[in-house]
Amino acid sequence: MTATPMYADLVGSEDPLELLASTPDRIARLVRPWRPARWKASYAPGKWSGAQIVLHLAQDEVGWSNRVRMALSGSEYVVQPFDAAAWVERETPVDALAALEAYLALRKLNLGLYRGVGEEERSRPFRHPEVGEMSVDWILRTLAGHDLHHLKQLEKVRP
Repeated sequence: MTATPMYADLVGSEDPLELLASTPDRIARLVRPWRPARWKASYAPGKWSGAQIVLHLAQDEVGWSNRVRMALSGSEYVVQPFDAAAWVERETPVDALAALEAYLALRKLNLGLYRGVGEEERSRPFRHPEVGEMSVDWILRTLAGHDLHHLKQLEKVRP
């Protein structure tokens, strides 16, 4: 049985592909005008800065889209877990605007892939050693909700 996508409550009945196309623009409009102090600020004590959140979004575009590509191009695919916090820590400090542009470019590229995936391929199961069974559709819904989750955090960032 496939696990419920993470952040499914944020996606609700909305089309994940539409959210994957629109939310990055919302994020970009919010953060592009930020001054350095705001990029360094966080939405809560001990949490990632605005720059780190955007870096994380760019990194997840790499990690999650790689999973989609691997699932679509082979059989018996087993997901390789990764530690998102370790990835962010490794690349901090970061050029926030470079991270934003990477996120936007990778999403645009990945949307071409995602839109070309048929219903049968979207629902074909593969395994994650920690989460259990998932599918491309699971990933798309998770990514769509993930964007919204971090958009809410970015809206709370104050210098």
